[in-house]
Amino acid sequence: MDVLVIGGANLDIKAKSTTRPVAATSNPSVVTTKPGGVARNIAHNLARLDIDVGLLSVVGDDAVGESLLAATAAAGVDISACKIGLGVTGTYIAFLDEQGELITAANDMGVLQALTPELIQKHAAEIQSAKFVLADCNLHIDTLLALAALAKDKLIIEPVSVEKSQRLKILMDGTPVFLATPNLDQIEALTGSRLPPLAAQSLERMGLKNLVIHAGADGAYAYADGLLTHIAARAKTVLDVTGAGDAATAGLICGLIKGMPLVKAAELGQELAAKVLASHASTLE
Repeated sequence: MDVLVIGGANLDIKAKSTTRPVAATSNPSVVTTKPGGVARNIAHNLARLDIDVGLLSVVGDDAVGESLLAATAAAGVDISACKIGLGVTGTYIAFLDEQGELITAANDMGVLQALTPELIQKHAAEIQSAKFVLADCNLHIDTLLALAALAKDKLIIEPVSVEKSQRLKILMDGTPVFLATPNLDQIEALTGSRLPPLAAQSLERMGLKNLVIHAGADGAYAYADGLLTHIAARAKTVLDVTGAGDAATAGLICGLIKGMPLVKAAELGQELAAKVLASHASTLE
């Protein structure tokens, strides 16, 4: 297997306002539901890029979880490591303005508590044999630590959110991480600075030598061998921002699998993010 992706798989519910949103009242919107989750989306995108990819996640014992796994398998992802847990499948609810930009979001990922260090150990062989292992910070820190002990220097971390990015800081304290893919808000939470040069140097002092910072409309910044390179955004049209970061991360990993240097791989990530931004889908179709 080229890549094993570990983390969240959930139902995305997206409400895009058809007019300028007004706070504290009902807004006319177009509401859609799609398979989602950071880890699941990245795995889906990698499969669409003809990468041999597997997903290790937990869904609920419900119809939503069943359909979510079916859709993921149909995209070409190996779901044999996925677990059916007690409770409901994870849900992500996004509220978008009329331009497709995120206003706020809510998520319920309680079912992922079943993705424990013990479950990680059961899949040690797959983790150790994969070329890269990507984990999102929806995972509990104890699970991330258990994973890092097995994946070692092929581990890629997607921080997910400002709050959950703090798990990356704990993980970097004496644990090898090959690469992380935070955004500007997350690097500020991690380092106190949202300036990519200062944040990259600070994260390198923490032990993170490879970094791709997602900067939204400003593209991305790739940091390797002490050099920071800006990569311009490729998007010309933005219909919906949901999943763009997941597509960028999938493109980045695809490039690395194909032997590209980090900057070129990040450029591929920006090209794929542009495709998702220009559609109402959250993944590559």
